[in-house]
Amino acid sequence: MPQPVFKFELHGLKECMAALDELPTMSMKKNVVRNALKKAALPVKKAAELKVQTLNLEEKEKLEKSIKIGTSLKRSQRGRQDRSRVTVYVGSSSRLAHLFEFGTAERFTTGKLSKKQIKAGKTPGKAGLYRGFIPAMPFLRPAWDAGKSVSLSILKDELWKALQKSARLLARKAAKGTLTKGQRAGLLR
Repeated sequence: MPQPVFKFELHGLKECMAALDELPTMSMKKNVVRNALKKAALPVKKAAELKVQTLNLEEKEKLEKSIKIGTSLKRSQRGRQDRSRVTVYVGSSSRLAHLFEFGTAERFTTGKLSKKQIKAGKTPGKAGLYRGFIPAMPFLRPAWDAGKSVSLSILKDELWKALQKSARLLARKAAKGTLTKGQRAGLLR
């Protein structure tokens, strides 16, 4: 069964992109977008934290505290990096989060049992020591589904606020004569 398609409409994006192009340096453009994306991700983060509270888990407090908004991934998670893009992630830093989000199949461990396992009454079966399974308990995907429309609305507002703030900063720097070489070159193009 195909996944539902994510659809949305943003009004005023053409004007926003034109205003963004007016900024003199790439770093200013990226900062505006990055800051707006971080603020827009807050509703998704909060929804994920609320969803974790409803799960029947021993470690739900740790999992809830591990939900973060960030701009980078671990080396093992990264693909080929495109330096021209600005990306913000909402996710968990817990090493078990993916197991709860997607669940697991039944798991067995082969090898010898430790003394602690033997004392606890564990016995290896034909396939090894039975470790059980984890049913899927998604918390990030439902958070995105619940918060995406609010996030897009916040993104639009925050982009405009950040653009206005950058324009005021540039005007103050120009009045003082403290524009950098790159900013002067960008404003003259």
